[in-house]
Amino acid sequence: MFDNAWLVTEQVLILFLLIAVGYIASRIRMLNEDIKELYDIVSIGTPVTIIDGPYGPFGTGFRELIPGDRGADVLAVQQKLKELGYFCGEESGIYNDVLKQALYQFQRDHQLTIKYTITHDDYHAMGFSEFE
Repeated sequence: MFDNAWLVTEQVLILFLLIAVGYIASRIRMLNEDIKELYDIVSIGTPVTIIDGPYGPFGTGFRELIPGDRGADVLAVQQKLKELGYFCGEESGIYNDVLKQALYQFQRDHQLTIKYTITHDDYHAMGFSEFE
Protein backbone atom coordinates (compact mmCIF):
# COMPACT_ATOMS: atom_id res chain seq x y z
CA MET A 1 0.00 0.00 0.00
CA PHE A 2 2.76 2.47 0.88
CA ASP A 3 4.64 1.63 -2.31
CA ASN A 4 1.62 2.74 -4.35
CA ALA A 5 1.30 5.94 -2.28
CA TRP A 6 4.96 6.78 -2.93
CA LEU A 7 4.44 6.11 -6.65
CA VAL A 8 1.55 8.57 -6.76
CA THR A 9 3.55 11.16 -4.79
CA GLU A 10 6.53 10.69 -7.10
CA GLN A 11 4.31 11.14 -10.16
CA VAL A 12 2.84 14.33 -8.69
CA LEU A 13 6.36 15.62 -7.98
CA ILE A 14 7.47 14.86 -11.54
CA LEU A 15 4.35 16.56 -12.92
CA PHE A 16 5.04 19.61 -10.74
CA LEU A 17 8.64 19.71 -11.96
CA LEU A 18 7.51 19.44 -15.59
CA ILE A 19 5.06 22.29 -15.10
CA ALA A 20 7.58 24.48 -13.24
CA VAL A 21 10.42 23.93 -15.71
CA GLY A 22 7.99 24.23 -18.61
CA TYR A 23 6.75 27.56 -17.24
CA ILE A 24 10.30 28.86 -16.85
CA ALA A 25 11.28 27.49 -20.25
CA SER A 26 8.34 29.24 -21.89
CA ARG A 27 9.71 32.51 -20.53
CA ILE A 28 13.27 31.96 -21.78
CA ARG A 29 12.65 29.81 -24.87
CA MET A 30 14.50 26.57 -24.14
CA LEU A 31 14.75 23.57 -26.42
CA ASN A 32 12.97 20.40 -25.25
CA GLU A 33 16.22 18.41 -25.02
CA ASP A 34 17.68 21.13 -22.76
CA ILE A 35 14.61 21.01 -20.50
CA LYS A 36 14.87 17.21 -20.26
CA GLU A 37 18.52 17.55 -19.25
CA LEU A 38 17.56 19.90 -16.42
CA TYR A 39 15.36 17.29 -14.73
CA ASP A 40 18.42 15.32 -13.63
CA ILE A 41 20.53 18.36 -12.73
CA VAL A 42 18.36 21.03 -11.10
CA SER A 43 16.47 20.56 -7.83
CA ILE A 44 13.06 22.11 -7.33
CA GLY A 45 13.37 25.63 -5.90
CA THR A 46 16.87 26.24 -7.26
CA PRO A 47 17.30 29.97 -8.03
CA VAL A 48 18.42 30.57 -11.62
CA THR A 49 20.33 33.54 -13.05
CA ILE A 50 20.29 33.83 -16.83
CA ILE A 51 23.75 35.02 -17.85
CA ASP A 52 23.41 35.92 -21.50
CA GLY A 53 21.21 35.83 -24.57
CA PRO A 54 21.41 36.41 -28.30
CA TYR A 55 21.51 40.19 -27.76
CA GLY A 56 23.92 40.17 -24.81
CA PRO A 57 23.27 41.12 -21.20
CA PHE A 58 21.59 44.40 -22.19
CA GLY A 59 19.45 43.04 -25.03
CA THR A 60 16.34 44.74 -23.66
CA GLY A 61 18.17 47.99 -22.90
CA PHE A 62 19.70 49.32 -19.73
CA ARG A 63 17.61 48.88 -16.63
CA GLU A 64 18.31 50.84 -13.48
CA LEU A 65 19.92 48.45 -11.04
CA ILE A 66 19.47 48.62 -7.29
CA PRO A 67 21.03 46.56 -4.49
CA GLY A 68 19.59 43.05 -4.49
CA ASP A 69 18.99 42.92 -8.26
CA ARG A 70 20.18 39.82 -10.11
CA GLY A 71 20.90 39.14 -13.73
CA ALA A 72 23.25 39.17 -16.68
CA ASP A 73 23.39 42.95 -16.58
CA VAL A 74 24.60 42.91 -12.96
CA LEU A 75 27.22 40.32 -13.91
CA ALA A 76 28.38 42.49 -16.83
CA VAL A 77 28.75 45.50 -14.49
CA GLN A 78 30.71 43.39 -11.99
CA GLN A 79 33.02 42.17 -14.75
CA LYS A 80 33.53 45.69 -16.16
CA LEU A 81 34.25 47.21 -12.74
CA LYS A 82 36.68 44.35 -12.04
CA GLU A 83 38.39 45.00 -15.38
CA LEU A 84 38.65 48.70 -14.44
CA GLY A 85 40.11 47.82 -11.02
CA TYR A 86 37.13 48.77 -8.84
CA PHE A 87 35.38 45.47 -8.08
CA CYS A 88 37.23 42.77 -6.14
CA GLY A 89 34.36 40.45 -5.20
CA GLU A 90 32.90 37.29 -6.66
CA GLU A 91 31.27 37.76 -10.05
CA SER A 92 27.87 36.39 -9.07
CA GLY A 93 25.35 38.46 -11.02
CA ILE A 94 23.93 39.69 -7.70
CA TYR A 95 24.11 43.38 -6.75
CA ASN A 96 25.62 43.11 -3.28
CA ASP A 97 27.54 45.32 -0.83
CA VAL A 98 30.88 44.74 -2.58
CA LEU A 99 29.39 46.03 -5.83
CA LYS A 100 27.90 49.04 -4.00
CA GLN A 101 31.36 50.03 -2.73
CA ALA A 102 32.96 49.53 -6.16
CA LEU A 103 30.23 51.61 -7.77
CA TYR A 104 30.68 54.39 -5.19
CA GLN A 105 34.42 54.59 -5.93
CA PHE A 106 33.83 54.50 -9.70
CA GLN A 107 31.22 57.27 -9.54
CA ARG A 108 33.45 59.42 -7.34
CA ASP A 109 36.47 58.98 -9.62
CA HIS A 110 34.40 59.84 -12.72
CA GLN A 111 32.57 62.84 -11.21
CA LEU A 112 29.20 61.09 -11.41
CA THR A 113 26.37 61.53 -8.93
CA ILE A 114 27.11 59.24 -5.97
CA LYS A 115 24.20 56.83 -5.59
CA TYR A 116 23.62 53.12 -5.30
CA THR A 117 21.34 52.98 -8.35
CA ILE A 118 23.19 52.12 -11.55
CA THR A 119 21.77 54.41 -14.24
CA HIS A 120 22.37 55.15 -17.93
CA ASP A 121 25.08 57.68 -16.99
CA ASP A 122 26.94 54.99 -15.06
CA TYR A 123 26.64 52.44 -17.88
CA HIS A 124 27.96 54.95 -20.42
CA ALA A 125 30.84 56.02 -18.15
CA MET A 126 31.82 52.33 -17.84
CA GLY A 127 31.94 52.10 -21.64
CA PHE A 128 28.69 50.22 -22.28
CA SER A 129 26.42 51.13 -25.18
CA GLU A 130 22.90 49.95 -25.97
CA PHE A 131 21.80 48.02 -29.04
CA GLU A 132 19.84 50.04 -31.56
